[in-house]
Amino acid sequence: MGFSVSASAAIILISFLVGLGTLYVAWENSYLEVQAAKEFWYSLRSSQLHFDVGNVSVSYVNATHVDVTFTYLGQTLEGKIDVLHNGIYVSSVDVSYLIPGASYTITVPGGDTSGSLNHLTLAFNNGCITIIAYHYNGTAYVVDSVSIQCPLGVS
Repeated sequence: MGFSVSASAAIILISFLVGLGTLYVAWENSYLEVQAAKEFWYSLRSSQLHFDVGNVSVSYVNATHVDVTFTYLGQTLEGKIDVLHNGIYVSSVDVSYLIPGASYTITVPGGDTSGSLNHLTLAFNNGCITIIAYHYNGTAYVVDSVSIQCPLGVS
């Protein structure tokens, strides 16, 4: 005995509905992922546009280390900071979060009392970097310049 026409139509209808349900779930997941990516990009771009560091100073700790103190003036940001001294990676510091208006001190290996120019690079979690040029004048460290650079994205 064969199926009746109504049973065959019901099977085809149910298969069609299951297929539509699967397509809808896949579309919704893709849409939500695109929205999350957009939110992340806008947040990242906003943190780069408003990134700023001020009141930078370098001070003596001992013959092999210096303290770098700065005030963070940007938006709240995760506080992982990679540190390069004269182009060489020396450490990674996690201060949890960088809060606007708060001061932070990082101890950096590589203190140089020869009087030559040194460059300290602080690389932040949003892709921005702060490059600090300093030297030792015989009694204290002097900050010669501070440069802030953030990546430019394609709009």
